[in-house]
Amino acid sequence: MGCAVGVQKLEHLKIPLEDIKAATESFDIKYRIGSGGYGEVYKAKLKIKCKDEHPYMPSNVAIKRITMSKCKHPNIVSLLGFCVEDSEMLLVYELVSKGSLDEYLASVDRMIDFTWKKRLRLCIDIAQGLKHMHTTMECQNGIIHRDIKSANILLGENLEAKIADFGLSRVHHGNEGVSTINTQTLAGTDFYLDPEYARTGRLKKASDIYSFGVVLFEIFSGKLAYDSSYIKTNEKGLAAIARRHFKKGTLKEILDPKMMDDAHEFGFIGKVKPDNDSLNVFSRIAYECLAKTQLDRPTIEVIIKELEKSLNFQENRIKTLNISLGRIKLGVEYFGCNRMLYKGKVKYNNGHQRVIVKRFSRIWYLVDSGLSSDRGFLEEFEVLFKYKHENIIGLAGYCNKMDEKVILNENASKGSLDRYLDDISFSWTKRLKICIDIANGLKFLHGGDLGQDVVIHRDIKSSNILLDKDCKAKICGFERALVYPSNQGKEIVYAIDNIKGSSGYMDPLYEETRILTKESDIYSFGVVLIEILCGGLGLPEELRSSHYVSYALFKGRSTEEALMKIVFKGIKEQIGRKSFTIFHRIALQCLLHERKGRPTSSDVVVHLQKALEFQEAYELRRAKMHRIHKEIISMSRENHSSMAKRDIYNILSKGILLEDDKREIIQVLKGTLDLEQFIQDEEDYGMSLSHNQRQ
Repeated sequence: MGCAVGVQKLEHLKIPLEDIKAATESFDIKYRIGSGGYGEVYKAKLKIKCKDEHPYMPSNVAIKRITMSKCKHPNIVSLLGFCVEDSEMLLVYELVSKGSLDEYLASVDRMIDFTWKKRLRLCIDIAQGLKHMHTTMECQNGIIHRDIKSANILLGENLEAKIADFGLSRVHHGNEGVSTINTQTLAGTDFYLDPEYARTGRLKKASDIYSFGVVLFEIFSGKLAYDSSYIKTNEKGLAAIARRHFKKGTLKEILDPKMMDDAHEFGFIGKVKPDNDSLNVFSRIAYECLAKTQLDRPTIEVIIKELEKSLNFQENRIKTLNISLGRIKLGVEYFGCNRMLYKGKVKYNNGHQRVIVKRFSRIWYLVDSGLSSDRGFLEEFEVLFKYKHENIIGLAGYCNKMDEKVILNENASKGSLDRYLDDISFSWTKRLKICIDIANGLKFLHGGDLGQDVVIHRDIKSSNILLDKDCKAKICGFERALVYPSNQGKEIVYAIDNIKGSSGYMDPLYEETRILTKESDIYSFGVVLIEILCGGLGLPEELRSSHYVSYALFKGRSTEEALMKIVFKGIKEQIGRKSFTIFHRIALQCLLHERKGRPTSSDVVVHLQKALEFQEAYELRRAKMHRIHKEIISMSRENHSSMAKRDIYNILSKGILLEDDKREIIQVLKGTLDLEQFIQDEEDYGMSLSHNQRQ
């Protein structure tokens, strides 16, 4: 009843639609004077009912044509109706049951269920809604939302996204990228607002694209654009931080660690990390959306295409890696031979690729590894599929047939590390870099990447380290690996029924107690470090028996001098003293019997990098001293007599010499001149060396 009364009170305000159409000639463009929230504004003359003696007088009026009722799309909140009652004018929308996206981003727990695939589909939903708004309205018109943000993205029952709240929207006329609305009053929300629009007042569809770019990175990072952690770093919030990380190539630092995908195809444990190609495509298009100038931003059609490409990478990883047995046989010679590893050249869509083929389907695999072919295949495939890293051998494909289970790895052309342990062409510097590569691979496996489960290799040894053409080390041989969910930094301990590992490399504590931890890999790595230092396979047979390293090093060879005696002769003269000291200490720490005393893989990386830095500095000094020695000898021969002290000083003053330099140059110049006496007498000639040169 009240509603009827209310409508009656407003009855005098009603104007027949046919009168409005007649006045505007059916909304002809020549009557349009602008646009505002929800629609276009027209100027026309209408007869308006007045209260005085002239009930109908022609008046110039502005007519706002609400267009949102035409904006029907599954990714836009639907306007169902309106109500005019008393002084109230109400709009009625569909109910979107799951709330707004910002509510999820503001909660740590609520984003856990948003896998990478779900997030990509969410982004595509929003983009499709924007496309409809920007391009499919009548008369080439479109709507600029002006306030795209996570709070205005509502989620339906199946987490489908719907754009809402068009209170600030403007109708856009003209072609994309050409027509501009010049506004006197800015509208939008800080941290999402197009910087060019904020600076100039020029509003384009590209302004919505910038705001959408911010939302894309919110979904990528799992945090709101104005999260306190971002504001502390940069007052402009997520957009500025995302741009900086993209330019530096460090976007993974803001990647949501909860963002994983279920992997049911092979019964994997845990979750699967987002595909690198998928992340790269996504991050590139999101970064382009945040371009500071409107003309540099992509259109919504381009954005949808790239987001769909990103989703395709994520969804089809296993499908694209599946290679028929026929293709494998065509690319590999003598595939029928009774071997486990083959080299070949297999055809892919983008050409041929050299690969290493590993077979798991013969009875000799069980004899060789102690594992069934199914178990070994699944465990190795799981790790290689889920975890990509420059120091982990790459997965190039697989074949999983009843009678043939095959994994194709990227080609590491130089083969395994054990072939080079006693190779004199492998310098100490090169060996240190290989050690750092292995340590970085272990750091990654043990949970060094965000959101990653823990992988314990269980068979780290020199034959499971492959080298590519540039001698970059890559860990392989994951058939014994165990994958477990991370435990938020707490120590992870696993009781194992079946001991797996290789004699001479296996952690003795793991063998004794059957308790496995990440430190078991560290022990095995310690053995590899000693092999690399001592020429490994070049050691006498009795020194390479089970647990030789821990026994020998801690029963008489734990000092630098004792260990130096068994250093590989081919590199002994190359090693700088400080580099050797750091390497010796961290290697022995890896081999401690008690787990708590062993370093983490991160600790090993830090110490090995220091050892490399000292070695490179040592080699630079040696090169400098060689040059100085050569120059002094040459001048001495030319003069056919003792050189003047001033001449020698001039040579030595070309570069600062450290204490180690001084000792070594005195050694190499011994017999050529009395350098120590020269230093003592230098003040007589009004010359001075640096403090370090005096030491």
